[in-house]
Amino acid sequence: MSADLPQGDREVPPPTFSLPDAERIVNRLAPSLHAHRLWIQQVHSALVCRSVESCRELNRDPGPHGDLGGWFLEESNEFIRRRPEYQEAMHQYAEVRTRARALCGAVEAGRAIARPEYEAFAEATSRLDKNLEALVKELWDLLRNTDPLTGIATRHALLPRLQEEHQRVQRSGGATSLCMVDLDHFKVVNDSWGHHAGDSVLEPVSAYFRRNLRRYDQVCRYGGEEFLLVLPNAGPEQALPIVDRLRRGIAALKVPFGSEVLRVTASFGIAPLLPGEPVAASIERADFAMYAAKRDGRNRLHVWSENSSPGAGTPLAGGSERGRR
Repeated sequence: MSADLPQGDREVPPPTFSLPDAERIVNRLAPSLHAHRLWIQQVHSALVCRSVESCRELNRDPGPHGDLGGWFLEESNEFIRRRPEYQEAMHQYAEVRTRARALCGAVEAGRAIARPEYEAFAEATSRLDKNLEALVKELWDLLRNTDPLTGIATRHALLPRLQEEHQRVQRSGGATSLCMVDLDHFKVVNDSWGHHAGDSVLEPVSAYFRRNLRRYDQVCRYGGEEFLLVLPNAGPEQALPIVDRLRRGIAALKVPFGSEVLRVTASFGIAPLLPGEPVAASIERADFAMYAAKRDGRNRLHVWSENSSPGAGTPLAGGSERGRR
């Protein structure tokens, strides 16, 4: 374990969640929601008409399939199962079923339904609907904010978080660093083995970042083969050993592709997130430093300096080996 990254700071990878997972969940959940809403309508109808036969039918166990309860029972994706909205909706569904069964039981027994009994059922139904809506919204927000290839945040998703970090730096006077990362000779990989090979490189690189960043750091796919890292509570000097360890780790990756083993390096540029300037200016400085690392031979790390001209960067660390395919 590197001394610059205590084990407690290392991010624990969350359960996986991918576009196919979302498609499967939506395809399973949509008919279950439809069946549940139809069942709610039937309950209201049976209560209004005081239909004993309908209430007996509704009180029968719907079985494990085709109903919303079936989805709760069968859903196996840990990412979704750990969402608070999922947990709350599961308990609320059980409450709705219990209250509906009690109301239908009253009709079967010929007993009048007290107003508080019915209102409790209606309120439980409303809470369940709101939680399910929140769960579905959360599902699509996650899809919209997650790069489907790499499983990390998109540029669109990270920029609002970066604005929040910028405001925190302005309030607290603390230090935060940005790091722009660009894979070396990535075009050569695509031209030599095809774009599928490039995808095969992007996935393990992204996974490496997720596993080896501190738990409060953030990473996004900024575009193509570029990544942007946000390193809170670390000025450039503190960020240097963290990022250089990442640089060395990327260079050590071996990516199997068919009968080949692909190797990749990356160029890194660090810049402070300055409280008195727009976020875009700090990103641009990190970009300048990254291109300075490219010019200096690739597989290197540069830190932007206010005393240097734009794009010059200040070389503080770097490997002697040029980027390989």
